Amino acid sequence: MSWPKPRVVNPLKPPLKLHRSRWYLFFIVLSFITTILLILIWPNENYGSQWIFWISATIIPTVITGIAVSIRLYIYGLAQEEYEIWQLEQKNIEENWKNWAMKSLVILDSYYVLPNHLTAQDILNDGVNIPTKVNKSLEFGDEFNINIYLEEVFLSLRKLLLDLPEKETINITIYTSFESNVLLEEDINNAYQTAQLPWKYKLTQHISDNVNVEILQEMIDDSQASLQLVIINNTISSSSAFLCAFLATSKQHCQDLGINSAKVEILRPMIATELDNAINQMIDMQQAIKQVKQLWFANMDNKQQTEITTLLSHQKISPTNLVKLERFIGNQNVLSFWLSLAMGCEMVMLTNQNNLMTAYSHNKWLLSILTGSTSGVVNEK
Repeated sequence: MSWPKPRVVNPLKPPLKLHRSRWYLFFIVLSFITTILLILIWPNENYGSQWIFWISATIIPTVITGIAVSIRLYIYGLAQEEYEIWQLEQKNIEENWKNWAMKSLVILDSYYVLPNHLTAQDILNDGVNIPTKVNKSLEFGDEFNINIYLEEVFLSLRKLLLDLPEKETINITIYTSFESNVLLEEDINNAYQTAQLPWKYKLTQHISDNVNVEILQEMIDDSQASLQLVIINNTISSSSAFLCAFLATSKQHCQDLGINSAKVEILRPMIATELDNAINQMIDMQQAIKQVKQLWFANMDNKQQTEITTLLSHQKISPTNLVKLERFIGNQNVLSFWLSLAMGCEMVMLTNQNNLMTAYSHNKWLLSILTGSTSGVVNEK
């Protein structure tokens, strides 16, 4: 299963019901044996013994019957109690599993920049007339300076987090593609200082061509609440280049910090090898998928796109807008899923509609639902 469901050890079956036919047979056998014994031990001469005999003949079968019924009822009651305890445990596991699947990550802000400066607003307003970029790779020009855009990210944080306590630490995680292959520690420090941010930060960098959607899972399940800034550096690439970033935290931490500018929620992403099972589980666990209006495709061919839309239509889910990222930004790589998330966040704020983000990477389907409201204003690119 795509979201593995915990199993209760040693599953129990319901206790066997009390069968009347078996008890009828028991009474018949008991009566037969009692009759045989009475015939064998009948006292012919002693009348006093006959009274004792009849009393014994009445009491002994009654006692045997009472003991048998009591034992059976005790065993049945014990089995029923154990089964009810098992059912309660199973119910708790089911509820915890559903709660786990329904957890989400609050996106306080998102940012992205493309060489052609395309935005989700452009796609929403005039997507059909935007020139296609299929089989093209967009590149940043020689004048591109990543420091300028990093400063924009941090300046946005300053406006967003005015009331954030200075003791708060921002965890910055950077994913850089192999082709970009540049560590940004000095650039981050310079941009951070230029933005005059008062908070400490902790920087982690990865050079990888893996989409690393697992980081969203980790942030959702992170017991140590904190602000997480994720930056995707794909500014040098044989596919279309881009830079994007997300500021995220948990709902609880957002409330604890008194931040009222939550813009979008990313529901727990689905990472699966079997698409049909994945969609079925999302329908069972994440009801927001039934109200999806925008469907995004990233790093996916036409056959895979058709497979997704077909399975959704079978579940009576028909998005009104299909956004094929390849058409607007050209060639993609596995990191393009992050770009679609950033653009999807903007689309949610513009439309107040649920967006389903999909991609295919390393033989796995990636699906994530974005939901939220139109409150807040996304950064201008």
